[in-house]
Amino acid sequence: MRSHLITPVLIVGGGPVGMNLALNLAYWNTPCLLVNDQPATANHPQGNSHNARTMEHYRRLGLAEEIRAVGLPPDHCGDAICVTRINGHEMGRIVLPTNRERVTSGFSELDLTPEPNHRASQMFVEAVLKRHSDAHPLIDVRFGWCMLSFEQDKNGVRAEIENLSTGDKIAVEADYLIGCDGGQGNVRKSLGIQYAGKSGREVDFMMGQMLSIYFRAPALYDIMQTDAPWQFHCVNEDGRTSIVALDGEGNFLSWAKLPEGVDPNSIDPRPILRAAVGEDLPIDIISSKPWTAGLSLVADRYGKNRVWLAGDACHLFTPTGGFGMNTGVDDTANLAWKLAALHQGWGGPRLLANYEEERRPIAVRNLAQSYALAEIKSAISVPEGLEEDSPGGAAKRRTYGARFMSDLAEEYGCIGIQLGAQYTGSSTVVNDGSKPPDDDPYVFTPSDTPGCHAPHAWLSDNQRQEGSALFDHFGKGFTLLKFNEIDASDAEDVARARGIPLKTLTAPAALRDLYGAPFTLIRPDQYVCWRGETMPDNEIWETVTGQ
Repeated sequence: MRSHLITPVLIVGGGPVGMNLALNLAYWNTPCLLVNDQPATANHPQGNSHNARTMEHYRRLGLAEEIRAVGLPPDHCGDAICVTRINGHEMGRIVLPTNRERVTSGFSELDLTPEPNHRASQMFVEAVLKRHSDAHPLIDVRFGWCMLSFEQDKNGVRAEIENLSTGDKIAVEADYLIGCDGGQGNVRKSLGIQYAGKSGREVDFMMGQMLSIYFRAPALYDIMQTDAPWQFHCVNEDGRTSIVALDGEGNFLSWAKLPEGVDPNSIDPRPILRAAVGEDLPIDIISSKPWTAGLSLVADRYGKNRVWLAGDACHLFTPTGGFGMNTGVDDTANLAWKLAALHQGWGGPRLLANYEEERRPIAVRNLAQSYALAEIKSAISVPEGLEEDSPGGAAKRRTYGARFMSDLAEEYGCIGIQLGAQYTGSSTVVNDGSKPPDDDPYVFTPSDTPGCHAPHAWLSDNQRQEGSALFDHFGKGFTLLKFNEIDASDAEDVARARGIPLKTLTAPAALRDLYGAPFTLIRPDQYVCWRGETMPDNEIWETVTGQ
């Protein structure tokens, strides 16, 4: 059976990046077709932190509350602790907020963002994204389908997709094709695009070949020598293993180092877990998968003409810091509004090249920080006699724990990475000569300098449950933020004549110090693209829309 489909955007890959791209396109009123070669969302956990920027996107899409309802229970301890074994000695503890504390008045990050980090396995969040994608009338979701081939010319893309259960094939015509099909995906390979960077040298831990183990062991809570944390780092003479709680009900995910040259399919994970736990207890292995830690790779290009890449298809991370999936989700917000602008006719020909111009440097930046954190973690070697019941053993545990707390604490923060990505040199941002804040991975300084993330503010009080965030009042398109009652109809008329969606928003005088100019133009992805003393003119609009 053959048929024919026409769609503005064909998305290949239905992981969190592909589904975020689809939901963002739908948010900006652009239909799409998504194909994914797996019949269902992932059933093996990974990507356990959804950072503040990702959660801001989910807030804009109306999904934040539903996503905060999955994952680690609200009051489950959020700490990361270092132990010899789970039934052994606690050596160090990095105190981290619970999911509930992160969204409760008084939490410091609520001064910087309306949506702080949330602990939940990507597996749980994908199920939420899938439900909303399936329900949206502008998204044609086809799990269990693969793309067989594609070709492009200056007018669009022609592809063939196949239903893997029936063998039915359909020809697809699309204006654009986006590869969200991961590091081994065919879209990047078909374009001849290569990765460059560092990849998985074999060292003690978090570099090289690793094993990811998804298991159920409710009895683990009975033998813990401490309050149940979110994450254990188990360090002993048998090796190093990390274990994270997924749901507070006995389901866990573990990472352990694979011996060099060992076939991962031949390994029974139970002895690895037994060494981390310190004793036998009932363990149900749900699944285990090999993976490579220490990757720091970025594609030399993000696309060509009508075909582009997002997520792992253009950057591959090691998990330290939790930047990989989150960088991919942020890719989609940048890319989707530009695709929507092109589809709706108000976007210019420079927009897609501008996607690579803006997002590739952010991937390079985030990859460097993730790799640096992995090197720090892998360099903390395990001393002999760490478990000795002696003054010498106790001293070694104190030293090891102190290093754990000092060297690894920032892996769980990096608020500058989360919120501080800058597009200050972008060709679609109007540079006004001002200097942006330093790009510090550990510190985020809000700024309305063009190219910076629009500063957040609460419009009533600093209580997430009661307050209204400035972000909530931005338009779906561009937002012209102003601080007085000057008639903005001229700016609205110029935008309307160009077909550009624009909302004019009068901000409270209390925000005048946060937004320094009388007029600030904010893009659909919440980035400042211009500010000035008078309203934007035609030349400004041509720049910010990629004409």
